[in-house]
Amino acid sequence: MRPRTAAFASGLIVAIPAISAAAATLRVHLYARRAVANADPQGRAVVVFGAQALEHGPAGALRARLDHAIALYRARPGRLLAMAGGVPAVTEPLRGGHDEVAAMIAYARERGVPDADLVEVRPGQNTREQVASAGRVVVEAGLGPVIAVSSSYHLARIHDEARRRGFGVEVSASATGPDVSRRRQYAVHVLADSLALLWYAVPDALASRVDTSAGSLRHVGVGVLAGRHSWRDLVRSRGD
Repeated sequence: MRPRTAAFASGLIVAIPAISAAAATLRVHLYARRAVANADPQGRAVVVFGAQALEHGPAGALRARLDHAIALYRARPGRLLAMAGGVPAVTEPLRGGHDEVAAMIAYARERGVPDADLVEVRPGQNTREQVASAGRVVVEAGLGPVIAVSSSYHLARIHDEARRRGFGVEVSASATGPDVSRRRQYAVHVLADSLALLWYAVPDALASRVDTSAGSLRHVGVGVLAGRHSWRDLVRSRGD
């Protein structure tokens, strides 16, 4: 191979991943803005995607998602609230360790949502599994169309995963959660989700090799970079 050809090939090897990552980051951010601006989405089933649940109930990011979803549920008669989430394998402060769906259902009940309008979406240890379960429990059961509610940076990935599984979602998000209203946290989450967006585009057999389950070290690591935890906490969690 000639030197110029080799240099060009090497440049492509470096440039293509960098361009792909930059494009994914921009898309996640723009999609997040679109989701926040969509205050009056159409659809029957409001599907809330889970996040950390603590002993006393949903943590701040999940409360913001739930408050937004409950407002959408009340905005139009006949809507349902579907709760998708998982159960971290480890019970400790950084990962929560509590059943996300149970905490979400309890939170909605406390705010007057009747059991007849609540749907449990399981299993849901990660986004891919939650979307698959939403397709089976909500879409295939004829309860849609679906309004997907999560933190804004998360919704481009949810949209793409739903499309891969053969159904569409409309997206809506709150701008008030601690993970989206604080610049550092939002920036870290956008960067992390842009990489996840690319990773989810690869075949299931390969993507499943990385642990993205509820409460995984990936989630704790993002929390450290976002300033919610310390590096010492991350080292401690690896030893559990």
